[in-house]
Amino acid sequence: MGLEHAADDEPTDDGPGSPGRKARGIQSIVIGFAILEKIADAATPLALRELSALTGMAASKLRFYLVSFMDLGLVSQDPASTRYSLGPAALRLGLSALERVDVVRICRAEMVGLADSLGYTVFLAVWGTHGPTIVDRVDGRNRTVLEIRVGSVLPLSSSAIGLVYAAFLPQGTTQPLLERETLDGIGVWPPKDLSFYLSESLEQTRMTRFACASGTLLAGFTAVASPILDRSNLPVAAISVIGPIGKMDDRRDGIIGQHLLQLTERISVQIGWSMGKK
Repeated sequence: MGLEHAADDEPTDDGPGSPGRKARGIQSIVIGFAILEKIADAATPLALRELSALTGMAASKLRFYLVSFMDLGLVSQDPASTRYSLGPAALRLGLSALERVDVVRICRAEMVGLADSLGYTVFLAVWGTHGPTIVDRVDGRNRTVLEIRVGSVLPLSSSAIGLVYAAFLPQGTTQPLLERETLDGIGVWPPKDLSFYLSESLEQTRMTRFACASGTLLAGFTAVASPILDRSNLPVAAISVIGPIGKMDDRRDGIIGQHLLQLTERISVQIGWSMGKK
């Protein structure tokens, strides 16, 4: 059903204190927000007829909303093409909301449920001065990983979290760490060797948002990781699940991989990431 067939613009509640009733708002605001969502979801600015087709609203009615939105700065119209896109006021609202998002706090709250449902230890890492750094861990029923603690710095080339950061951070940021790892006997690629960045595994990680490192960081353990991405497709954090090899399913399409990907996708979208970005 198109938006133009929605209910009329009038309050539909007897008052905020009405017992047993769900508060309902003004329908035109709901319709207006749906229009803004269609404009925001479009890859390019929309012509009036295109927006009319997407919303199911007659162009004559849709134009009234657009005029009001342009007056408020929520929508802008290109003078040459007459196409519509989001305006500066919409951008300010979005940026203001993003500034209030505490990614680490959000992740910590979600990690408890993930560890409980999967039964394995869940780690949260951010990029620190010396590389991927563990800032929190939640143990599941199978508490077996003792070597990795809060404050631990993980290698790029032999940990699932490290591979995630290597895949999504600019090479200029990660190259010095990779060189240091190699000189310390940790890395498996020689210094300045671009094959690490061009490897099939890193390309796969970029495409799938998923990395696995089995037995390379801790003998007998496998780990999977997925990044929390911002609107620039850069990792602001990474979540990892670690468990015994042969016991924990570390496939991307397994139950653990799917739970992890759904979680990181949901948080990424919340902070402005778009699924269309690769």
